[in-house]
Amino acid sequence: MNEFDLISCLSARLPAPPPEVVVPMGDDCAVLRFGDALWVATADMLVAGRHFEEWATPEEVGYKAVAVNVSDVAAMGAVPRFMLASGGADDVETTLGCMEGVLRACDEFGVYPLGGDTIRAAVLTVDVAILGQLAHAPVLRSGARSGDLLAVTGELGASAAGLLALQRRDTGPERLVKKHLHPEPRGNLGRKAARLGVQAMIDISDGLASDVRHLCQRSGVGCRIYLDLLPIAGDTQEYLRSIDRDPQILATTGGEDYELLIAAHENVVKELEAESDVPITVIGEVVRAGVVFLRNGEPVENLSGWDHFPGFEGV
Repeated sequence: MNEFDLISCLSARLPAPPPEVVVPMGDDCAVLRFGDALWVATADMLVAGRHFEEWATPEEVGYKAVAVNVSDVAAMGAVPRFMLASGGADDVETTLGCMEGVLRACDEFGVYPLGGDTIRAAVLTVDVAILGQLAHAPVLRSGARSGDLLAVTGELGASAAGLLALQRRDTGPERLVKKHLHPEPRGNLGRKAARLGVQAMIDISDGLASDVRHLCQRSGVGCRIYLDLLPIAGDTQEYLRSIDRDPQILATTGGEDYELLIAAHENVVKELEAESDVPITVIGEVVRAGVVFLRNGEPVENLSGWDHFPGFEGV
């Protein structure tokens, strides 16, 4: 049983949602209606030893905990508005440093902190929940249709390369390390995508190989992804080759890019490209069934992303 089996198991145990719940759990965010306004809600947790090691400062951990939630809000096309943060460590100074990072991120992303909870914990842990507001209909994972193009924002693989540099204690690739420790969620672009009528969207957190499958599963479709088209920066490729890692494979499986994967008609992709201040790269198309990754025209098998529960046997 992996993380998504666990989520399915928990979802099956939930009662019928109340009328305020427009979209229940299972997307990047839940969607709620209060009066005439639509809101999104999401939460994410970072735990020492699982998501980061001693090379991440408490401030960096707190900042990232907010940024990854803002990325989920972006994937729905919403504006992040309010935040609750809970967490702790085995000393007050570490906890305070983490919460300083949380507040710095809130200031940067325009999120108002409502409060939360702190507690002494064996390892540094922080859990952030964000409410965002929608100006347009939410962009769900379930809207992709056969014939849509699949495109990604920005670049892939840099964060995973930065993580490898941190783990190896390589000091050279500073930009890649920053990409890992300091994510840049695509909030403005997510809202433009919603306004232009993008069919489906998901943020790339667990890795393209996993997240495109989540989108296809929710939409009841398949896809073809062309590894040769993946936007991988030159310094990412250079560093990965220097440590004997395949850039295209890592960009597909590495995760924590926090870019947006978009399914849309060709004309919508072109409109988004014209309005975007970051590159938009078409990497494949939606088909009726089957998820296939191709390199030089040949299928590449056994590609998967991050698993939060490796070896997990069940509830």
